Amino acid sequence: MGSRGVPVSVKRAIVEVDVSTLNVAEFCRVHGISTWSFYALRRRYAIEGDDALVPKSRAPKQVANKTGDDLRDRIVLLRKELADDGLDNGPATIRVHLERLDGWAPSEATIWRVLRERGFITPEPRKRPKHAHHRFSADRANECWQIDATKWWLADDTMIEIINVIDDCTRVLIASIAVATCTTANAWATICHGANRWGWPERVLSDNGTPFRGKNGNGGMLPALTALGIKDSHSRPYHPQTCGKVERFHQTLKRHLGSKPRPASLAELQAQLDRFETIYNHHRPHRSIGRRNPADVWHETPRSAPAAHPIGAPTATHVRVVDGGRISIGNHLRIGLGAAYNGKTAIAVITSNDAHVFIEGRVVRQLTINPERRDQPRLDNPAHQRKGA
Repeated sequence: MGSRGVPVSVKRAIVEVDVSTLNVAEFCRVHGISTWSFYALRRRYAIEGDDALVPKSRAPKQVANKTGDDLRDRIVLLRKELADDGLDNGPATIRVHLERLDGWAPSEATIWRVLRERGFITPEPRKRPKHAHHRFSADRANECWQIDATKWWLADDTMIEIINVIDDCTRVLIASIAVATCTTANAWATICHGANRWGWPERVLSDNGTPFRGKNGNGGMLPALTALGIKDSHSRPYHPQTCGKVERFHQTLKRHLGSKPRPASLAELQAQLDRFETIYNHHRPHRSIGRRNPADVWHETPRSAPAAHPIGAPTATHVRVVDGGRISIGNHLRIGLGAAYNGKTAIAVITSNDAHVFIEGRVVRQLTINPERRDQPRLDNPAHQRKGA
């Protein structure tokens, strides 16, 4: 036995005894220690005094797997950078970013401990996550889009609105458009803007707001959606949880916008929204989809389409101002609408030879394009009827 497990009283006897009058070998045999430990303790006592009698810790002086200072500094720096940009900056998010940069990252628990030691986190056991209820989520990309508007303020305290559209399955930010006030016309324009990039959805989910549902629940965007074979659904009154994904996105967006100077105009705000759309879809790991980027999930997921469109059918959206009673699309197509619409902005949605033209969120013309003709006149135009007679 070494001297580590020897009682302090025996250690005291060892260091104080006169070895010239002691049978050391017999003493060690009786007390169960080696003669080497006997003399080693006396040598230490001569140097350290009574400290030699106190048991020493067996813990290594340097922990082999301790997080290095360089990595700890990077964790803190990344935390600050994400926080300054108004983005998620918890241990799980930091771990994803480190893994993307280095191909390896410490555990969430390690990152949490580093942040706690540096004073960025105060443990609050009462805030531990509770078991969540089962959440509904669409199975396919473009199966369901959620749309809603939220308020924001410009630098001069002018209140404006931001219309957001989220894909229910993949969490892709389909569109985020700043407007003076949300109307049926600009809500529909936002849907069209998103569809021009991501394709058209099978269904659109909204609350019961007038821009989306009209005053009696049969107006709003419903006629436009029906014309394209898109299903319309809505939440129950006073039940915002149904549109919870886009409601939650409002919070994420506002936290980011709150970290930036207030914009002086709608154009400046739109530039901020466009930047955040890139971050949100392509760089920000999303907790609800396994810390992946929404755009990656969208491209890997089977897709839906409106009932009237084959899945994958190419659809083009064109925004034009009516001039001379018609709109021109390139040099090969002109669609007649009538002089009453001159000066108004029209949105033409063309799938193969099927075309729908919308003004202020209403269908003003639906037609099958004759590919052999450049001009597609209104058949109810009296001048055209006389000419064709």
